[in-house]
Amino acid sequence: MLDFASDQKKIINTLPKKGKKELGQFFTPPMIADYMASMIYPVQNTETVRLLDAGAGTGILAAAAAIQCLAAGHRAVHAVLYEIDTTLLPTLRSNMEHISRSFRQKDAVFTYDIRHEDFVLARPDRTEPPFHISSINPPYFKYNTKHSPYSEAAADLFKGNPNIYASFMAIVGKCLAPEGQMIAIVPRSFANGLYFKGFRKFLYHNMSLERIHTFHSRGQVFKNMNVLQENVICKYVKRKQTDNITICSSNCSDDIHNSEISTYPAHLIINTANDLHMIRIPETFHEGRILKTIDNWKNSFGGLGYIISTGPVVEHRTREFITAEHPENSVPLLRMHNIKPFRTEWTGRHRKDVRFMLLYGHAKHTVRNSVYVILKRFSSKDEKRRLVAGVHSPERIAGQLISFENHLNYITRKQKMGLAEAYGLAGLFNSTVIDKYFRCISGNTQVNATEIRLLRLPSRNNILNIGEFLLNKKNTDQEIIDEIVNRECLNEYGISGPHGIQKKCRRNCLGNRSLDCGQSGSYDSFRRRTLFGTV
Repeated sequence: MLDFASDQKKIINTLPKKGKKELGQFFTPPMIADYMASMIYPVQNTETVRLLDAGAGTGILAAAAAIQCLAAGHRAVHAVLYEIDTTLLPTLRSNMEHISRSFRQKDAVFTYDIRHEDFVLARPDRTEPPFHISSINPPYFKYNTKHSPYSEAAADLFKGNPNIYASFMAIVGKCLAPEGQMIAIVPRSFANGLYFKGFRKFLYHNMSLERIHTFHSRGQVFKNMNVLQENVICKYVKRKQTDNITICSSNCSDDIHNSEISTYPAHLIINTANDLHMIRIPETFHEGRILKTIDNWKNSFGGLGYIISTGPVVEHRTREFITAEHPENSVPLLRMHNIKPFRTEWTGRHRKDVRFMLLYGHAKHTVRNSVYVILKRFSSKDEKRRLVAGVHSPERIAGQLISFENHLNYITRKQKMGLAEAYGLAGLFNSTVIDKYFRCISGNTQVNATEIRLLRLPSRNNILNIGEFLLNKKNTDQEIIDEIVNRECLNEYGISGPHGIQKKCRRNCLGNRSLDCGQSGSYDSFRRRTLFGTV
């Protein structure tokens, strides 16, 4: 571990929190920096390795990368480091001098150039010679697309202005030489967010995604920094997309060097079936099998006639319609707390129960009271379930109209949907296998309608059979839901239950190998699992 880590911790603690938020600063823990550096492989056909750190901070990522290059046999490294925070520059310079001395002790040369300027606005891809390696932890924040200087800074590279970290990654990609390596720790939102569509297209056509590392626990990477995003470490190489992508996963940074590793065909991870180029991230090999299986289902969400909409009632914009009283000319407003698995509950006695008054203009905020499947739009990554599907029936809440709050998605069908079909669809969404699948395709805590529209589904007969079974069950606990969904939809694929494969192959990303088996049995030799065999 780098011995100037204590200096970084000291300076982090002295920085005002407001400044860190405004600059999007989240400093890289030393163990993460070392792990990111371990992904770097030796650069071919160069005397001096050119290293780029686009948001250097105190220099921990550049230092770890330089040390990795030295260990790989490179005798000369030159680092270019961009940092706009004046308070960090003395520590950054001191740390680079420390690395320079370490190189001299090994009869090697480390030189550096610190640029006190904004990396994105500077656009070094237009002026600098190409770089071989870039290890980055870019800032992340959204900006005003009308007034921010960042809004057009990377417009020649991709369409849209999703977040500043996307601009960092794209410009770094342009800065790299052919076969250049970029290792980045960033929010997972770029993998599937609709606003990142143009950015993903840029990555796909210019870089090869080689590896992704994901963390089971959201808050364990940047401890005590109030980071709410789910972060991933990704490695890209500037070349055409390779055939395989490796996914690593660990609970947190403490066990990062003993990660579970699986390798998948690139077409399974990067979905090119549409122009969104979404990146799916299975955290376990079993989730990879689920991803492959559901991709093979023949039907699409829209192809079966299903329609998903987001609740039209945005409460802060419709306050004059909402009341806790019970006026005659009003209907129940369903909120997230009203949605339970397979049912909706609105009694008017819950402290959060409210009604929506049918005043002039209500029509764009209310819908016909019919059978719907209702999905909560928000959850926590660390919650047990990402998807919670209720069934709304006009037999349970009477009236001609009903209203849905904006934190809900509601599903109907072009042709009328019966109660059994609604139970069948809700059974799918409430099953363990679909919840795991959804976690593969979405790192957001928000369940977006776009992602639901992209789902593959089993046949409508399967859905009806599931619904008929669950509709007649008084007890719909998780074991029963999984039993009927697995029997109807998964047995033919060899996925017999929510936990599936018990044996876990583990490999230290630095080369050490070990085997951890959940059941009795052993392997004569280590086998790295892939979806197309073993190696």
